[in-house]
Amino acid sequence: MRDLKEIAHHYFERLLNGKDLTVCDEVLAESYVDHAAPSGSLRGPEPTKTHVSQMFREIPDLKAEVVDILAESNKVAARVRWTGHCQDSGDPSEKEGIVILHFNADGQMVERWSAYS
Repeated sequence: MRDLKEIAHHYFERLLNGKDLTVCDEVLAESYVDHAAPSGSLRGPEPTKTHVSQMFREIPDLKAEVVDILAESNKVAARVRWTGHCQDSGDPSEKEGIVILHFNADGQMVERWSAYS
């Protein structure tokens, strides 16, 4: 199995810092579930691409930093810090949280849990 920490770090870097939504199609399995998404959300990469596109509209200079990353078996835990400025007000926006990612044997994400403050 590929190095899951590397896959996760690459995913965050391309998606959030590179604003490359195509990485969702590569890394997220068709059965992917984001447990932090609203109840009844669809599975797969499309809901994530929609959500992240909205984030880019609200915080156009959004950047993410993977502060810590750990892996065990088929799961990765990362502490991620997001920074940027709100489009409407120009006010700074900063969040930090923990993301747990579950991968299948092919190195694709199948589940995500998160908590941000």
